[in-house]
Amino acid sequence: MKIKVPKFFKSVRYSLAAINGLFLLTGILMLLVGVTILVQYLNYELLITKKFFTLPRFAIGIGVIILLVSVLGFYGAISEGFYYIAAYVILLIVVLIFEMSIVIASYGLKNNAVSEIRTTMEETRQLYGSRKEITVLWDELQMNYECCGVTGRHDWISNQIPVSCCHIDYGTVSPFECGLANAYSTGCAAALGQWLSYKAHVLAIISLLVTCLQVLITAAAGWLAYRSKFSEVQLES
Repeated sequence: MKIKVPKFFKSVRYSLAAINGLFLLTGILMLLVGVTILVQYLNYELLITKKFFTLPRFAIGIGVIILLVSVLGFYGAISEGFYYIAAYVILLIVVLIFEMSIVIASYGLKNNAVSEIRTTMEETRQLYGSRKEITVLWDELQMNYECCGVTGRHDWISNQIPVSCCHIDYGTVSPFECGLANAYSTGCAAALGQWLSYKAHVLAIISLLVTCLQVLITAAAGWLAYRSKFSEVQLES
């Protein structure tokens, strides 16, 4: 059986090397996205659950796996050995399953971010003032997101609302009192949950794009595996 292909696809070697190069780029992308989101999540490590760290770590793991599998891909391209290319295709399918899993998990966490962190946030809120790192974290959270408490300003005792729950104009001098009347009304679980949902959504979208590209890469690699074993290639003149 003879298949005519353009000169650009001179051989299985060059075609597989190009496909594997694209596969390698998807691995680098997953690695960078996973590391970036993980570092951002670490800023709120005391307030969020381990589920939020699992996803970016999973993305990092997939990125590392892709880098390792791409080594086999380049070796298969150089050797043009059918069994190496077939093993490469099988590993592509495994990676594809992992990527589909992270897409599903990311969308699930995106929709449940607020409910997922509410209990943990309430536990840490009760330690406000007794542990310095938690006090600093809550003050920064309330100031940066202009929120107060877990579900709202009524989480705090009316005469013990942190100053970070209120907007302070430049030039304000003491004494300054933050009370129910001037405290932020938005709860921090909703504010932080919205940010976490956005990050999970970004991870889901990027993973979905990589998955779609991965389907094409896997199909092309499978075709090249077939060519290396059963087809005789005739170049176009």
